Amino acid sequence: MFSHSSDTVNTSGHPFIGVQWPVTGSKGDRYTVEMTDYGFSCNCPARVKCKHIKGIEAEFEA
Repeated sequence: MFSHSSDTVNTSGHPFIGVQWPVTGSKGDRYTVEMTDYGFSCNCPARVKCKHIKGIEAEFEA
């Protein structure tokens, strides 16, 4: 999995590193978004920052 840097969350040294969030894709597929020291990763097929990662990032802004 690739880690994508976050524009909203400083993940370096963040206490949530290693936390995994289950997400459901638009077709019902289940994916996992994980915070890493470098940003967020998702095990969906996308190779760019996906909507699953953006959704989790948005939760940090709320």
